[in-house]
Amino acid sequence: MAPLSPIALDAIVMPTIIDLRHVHSTEMKQDFRDSYPSPPSDHSHSRLHNQETDASDSDTMDDLTDSSSVTGSSRSTDELGGDASSLKLEDTRPDDASSSGFDLPAMIIDGLCPADASSPKRITTMVLYDDRGLQLFDEITYLKEYYLTQEEINILDRDSDKIVEHIPDNSVIVELGAGSLRKTVLLLNALERKRKNIRYYALDLMLDELTKSLKSLGSFANVKTAGLWGTYDEGLAFVSSFGPEVPKTLLWLGSSIGNLTRTEALDFITSYRKTLNMGDNWLIGIDRRNDAQEITVAYNDPQGVTREFVMNGLDHINVILAQPFIDRSKFEYFARYNVEEGRHEAYYKVMESHQLVYQDPKTMEETSISLTKDELINVEYSYKWSPAETTKLFDDSEMTKVGQWTSPSSRYDLHLVRKSPFYFKSTKTPTPCPSEAEWVELWKSWDVVTMSMIQHPTMLLEKPIALRHPFLFYLGHIPVFMDTQLSRVLGEPFLEPAYFNVIFERGIDPDVDDPTKCHAHSEVPDTWPEIEAIIDFRNRARERLLRVLGDRETYPMTRRLARVLFMAFEHEAMHLETLIYMLVQSPNTLPPPSVPAPWDAKDLGGLLPQSSSVAEAAWIHIDPATLDKAVLALGHNDLEDADLDGKKDDLTSPFGWDNEHPLVEAQPGRIPGAFRIQSRQVTNGEFLAYLEATGGHAGRMPESWSVKDDGVFVKNVYGLVPMRVAQDWPVWCSNLQAQGYATWAQVKAGAHVLYSIPSEHELSIVFKLRQATVPKSGLENYGFRQWYPTLDRVSCSAAEVQANPLVQFSGPGGLWDWTSTVFAPLGEGFMTSRMYPGYSSDFFDEKHMVVLGGSWATHPRLVERRSFRNWFQANYPYVFAGFRLVERV
Repeated sequence: MAPLSPIALDAIVMPTIIDLRHVHSTEMKQDFRDSYPSPPSDHSHSRLHNQETDASDSDTMDDLTDSSSVTGSSRSTDELGGDASSLKLEDTRPDDASSSGFDLPAMIIDGLCPADASSPKRITTMVLYDDRGLQLFDEITYLKEYYLTQEEINILDRDSDKIVEHIPDNSVIVELGAGSLRKTVLLLNALERKRKNIRYYALDLMLDELTKSLKSLGSFANVKTAGLWGTYDEGLAFVSSFGPEVPKTLLWLGSSIGNLTRTEALDFITSYRKTLNMGDNWLIGIDRRNDAQEITVAYNDPQGVTREFVMNGLDHINVILAQPFIDRSKFEYFARYNVEEGRHEAYYKVMESHQLVYQDPKTMEETSISLTKDELINVEYSYKWSPAETTKLFDDSEMTKVGQWTSPSSRYDLHLVRKSPFYFKSTKTPTPCPSEAEWVELWKSWDVVTMSMIQHPTMLLEKPIALRHPFLFYLGHIPVFMDTQLSRVLGEPFLEPAYFNVIFERGIDPDVDDPTKCHAHSEVPDTWPEIEAIIDFRNRARERLLRVLGDRETYPMTRRLARVLFMAFEHEAMHLETLIYMLVQSPNTLPPPSVPAPWDAKDLGGLLPQSSSVAEAAWIHIDPATLDKAVLALGHNDLEDADLDGKKDDLTSPFGWDNEHPLVEAQPGRIPGAFRIQSRQVTNGEFLAYLEATGGHAGRMPESWSVKDDGVFVKNVYGLVPMRVAQDWPVWCSNLQAQGYATWAQVKAGAHVLYSIPSEHELSIVFKLRQATVPKSGLENYGFRQWYPTLDRVSCSAAEVQANPLVQFSGPGGLWDWTSTVFAPLGEGFMTSRMYPGYSSDFFDEKHMVVLGGSWATHPRLVERRSFRNWFQANYPYVFAGFRLVERV
């Protein structure tokens, strides 16, 4: 491996600095090893990496990380709105700039001589960051007008402990464009309080600033710190050098994303995503599209610090070019906020027409550049992001959003996103027929659950819920259902072995009170097939479906074929959730790979704390009489027979199951009266208080709980967690248990109050209103955003609540919502499906109740189609269904 380039510094004892500029990706891949940098030796410093330092006294490159493949690429950028940036130069000499991957003189001249003469001129933002520029920028971050820094500090002061819950023990943290670390230290302190062993690396191009910042951190017992001297590209290679067993978290604070266009931001996150392993996190600070005047003043303060910061860049250009190229007195700082683009813009305004002349020191050739009076030369864009734009950014880059912390003024957010084993994109305007990409992602999720969480072969024949088949059945049922439906619509034979169709086509769902009563189902064999044969069948069934999707000449896409694909897709998504709630009941289930639990596994004991951290549920008033008829309607029109008979063959009208048809518009006398509904579902802690107040939980305990000698525990895919961890999660229980809570709450409140479980119509109205009026945050807890039923808590200001109280409404997501409505046809136009005759009609028995919404394990296609109706037996206690109360006025 090539030796580290020497770093000449005056101090003998310095922080550990890794020079990435001369370390190649292949060297990282071959020679990095996994250990911590040496701990601080004097409560403030650790040794500088230097090839001249004695090996016995210092770390070596081999001590810092672990080997893995190096992939991907990234863009180095700076944001005037951040604390600092990895784009700042470590020196002003052109040769040093080139050694860091930048030919700054060429960048400056090229920006002033655009290829298209009609294009505006620009100067790279990098010229702003010399020593003087850094000093001025540090002053800016302390100005009251420059709100971004203080907003981020406010969040970290309040929420650091919550944020670091998501960072696993023994993680590596790499901060992009570290800067002064004034805010980062708040996170490091929180990690220290949690006693988490962390390796923290600060990446920056400014060596002196990086060294000074690391020295300012002081010492930690558990957090080990080091600096990375290099660009974003070099940091990218460093991040990717860690093996998959090392959890990583990237930090990108200060709204540094703002210097990228929205397309560049997506490209940057997507490229860095390639370097992350499954389960790795990224904490990103983003400034919102705030009041235009506030933003304008933030970048043009009355004291003139920002003006001097930008104008100093012109002086720096002369140093970079090593000649008197530009006369600062002929320019002034011009700034504005572009509301339409959502960005602040900083320019050099030309005060008088004149010529710039640059002489290339190598060729001695001269370049003449004409400037016109009042011409604007851009030096910085700072993009701001609305919540909707941020949500779309993470959705498009397939980063799962697991946390959002908003400043008290609602002007700034910290977003925590994660690379997940699979990602279900939002389906705001889904095509009726699922795409190949959607199928592939669904299969990823199915394989994570069936091949990683079910232990083969010991669990395959396990039946954690006696009313259902063993796990193995579902591995065969899903591909057989798909193959059977395709064979029927295409007029082709079933895949071999054909007897799979006899034993796997339809499962069981017996009466909870009398399991001998059950609808028609497939034959149950004495011996189930071997798992290898089932997996082979699954693979061939998937290949067949991809052929159908890819060969439109052989398989023209009719509405009937598209309906089959829709049915097979949603059927598989529904059974994925069935498997999950079965797995939760098994003590042998393995946790999802690469998706760490956000609670500390070292400290799972203890009793229920005295108080909950979740606010009391708000009551939201709804008056249906004032609402549009589309909000009041139930179901939608999609008559299956129309496309089966060839009367309808478009591929744009959405599909639905038979129980969603017909559309039932609210008629006079059928509109619910005014009501108030709770903003969130009842929690485990609240349900426990109810049981204790009414004689204990003996015989009435939800199946989601487990009582042990040291307290009550809640089941989830990670095993059992104590009630003190899960007390603020919504409780999943049966409909009958939910009704018991509602009755108790009504008695407790007094005779003047009428509490109940909401009806299907009431809940449908609220879900539709929320979907229409509240933008997605990306934290809606469905589609495996989280792997347990947390509430989708997004902080909102009093003004936002006053403008629309539904911003407080949690859901759909977390858990399905029980209703008080018996499952039955919506209206007189109901027709049983001919493709899947028993799908709905077998359960019109007055024992099944409608549930709406979706759980954390429900696919977005089901959750976001407001006409979708689910149902379970009222006394079935295993499903991921919770409840909230409604008060009828």
